[in-house]
Amino acid sequence: MLVLNRLRPAASSQAQSICLVNTRLSKSLKSTTTTCSDFEPAFLNENDADSSTRHSLPPPHFWKCLETRPQATAAKLFSTTPPCCQYGLGFRAFSTVLKTHNCWNCGESLQQNHTYFCTTCKVLQPPDEDRNYFDIMDCEKSFAVDIEKLQRTYRNLQRSLHPDNFSQKQTKEQELSEKQSALVNEAYRTLLGPLSRGLYMLTLQGLQLEEGTHFAMEPQFLYEIMEINERLAATQTEEEASDIGHCIQDRLQELIRDVSESFSKGDLKKAKMLLAKMKYFVNIEDKVKEKLSSS
Repeated sequence: MLVLNRLRPAASSQAQSICLVNTRLSKSLKSTTTTCSDFEPAFLNENDADSSTRHSLPPPHFWKCLETRPQATAAKLFSTTPPCCQYGLGFRAFSTVLKTHNCWNCGESLQQNHTYFCTTCKVLQPPDEDRNYFDIMDCEKSFAVDIEKLQRTYRNLQRSLHPDNFSQKQTKEQELSEKQSALVNEAYRTLLGPLSRGLYMLTLQGLQLEEGTHFAMEPQFLYEIMEINERLAATQTEEEASDIGHCIQDRLQELIRDVSESFSKGDLKKAKMLLAKMKYFVNIEDKVKEKLSSS
């Protein structure tokens, strides 16, 4: 951070302001060793990129850990919406102090981005609590998940982590394989379904569908749902149930497109409402499948 003190007297007033705020930041940061999990990244905008070079300012990634919520700091002067904010997932977390992990078996320090096995003794490690389902399945944090890649990743992980592979290992590794395998199963099932994937993306932002969401729905939509349920209950043939099922699938595909667009625009409020509607149609789809299986 002290690189800012190298600014020449002829620097712009904006750069001088940052230097002043940075001096205050350096004093406060010396007194803490917090990992800064709530820190937001900031990036130099296009107009300031050349200025940073002329005045020997740090590159854009230097600013990633300079600010915390809700305090405004020097980084905010240069902030702009980074690419990672698309899909409605907000800023990604960065840390000023690397979080270290040690292998439970040999005690060797593990890389921060280690996944499942110790690079030294090759022993299976406990699940990393800091990794979300998208990280576990090596997927882009987007509602538009690459399903084929998701399925390939799932198969590869299960081949490595399945408890059957650890039957001759020590007890702790057997227990860890069960935990890791179960976590991969849960992550896969959650990201595979559009509804569960969307709801999970909301939880990553601290949002969820509250009970009684139907009270906020348009009366016309609720009437449509009631009418479809009545038609399904009155069906007498498999063909009639199939026709309703096809209609439901068409509506779900339409909602999936709208939800994806809402997340890509960062409109979480709209995405939440669309997911609530999707939940109604998924419930009807389940009823159709149940009716078809019993006929």
